Amino acid sequence: MKSLRSLSVTLALALILSACATPYDTEKSFWTFGKGFETVQIAPDSWQISFVGNTNTDRALTRKYVMLKSAEVCKQAGYRYFTFTNEQTNRDSVGQFGIGSSNSDILWGSSTYDKETSSVVEVTGLNSNITDSGGRVYDVNYILNHVSPES
Repeated sequence: MKSLRSLSVTLALALILSACATPYDTEKSFWTFGKGFETVQIAPDSWQISFVGNTNTDRALTRKYVMLKSAEVCKQAGYRYFTFTNEQTNRDSVGQFGIGSSNSDILWGSSTYDKETSSVVEVTGLNSNITDSGGRVYDVNYILNHVSPES
């Protein structure tokens, strides 16, 4: 009876957690199943920022997360503006596989297909609002004051 209660609590917790979008402050790691942010500086004034969200993280929320993270990184580096020099957002189907056992038999197979949204941007920090940059220039403070990570 006790193991059934533990299994029920574990299952309920898993269902509650799977119903939420990937939180903004998640750093990509083994423990987050590859979900969350990864930021790599690729030049003195540029970074590659990637984000992978779960099934409940749609494209709009992913875009908002990446925009906000870009503003935070650029502000931390002392830039007032930024631009995306490259941007790619995808929504892919990802198979979830499982292994189990029944008596002496080992069972394996595909259990579900989830959709995950991913975005990779190259962001460049700017000291001034260059109007002929070829792309949109974002004001760091405006983004930080007007974009919220809440869905």
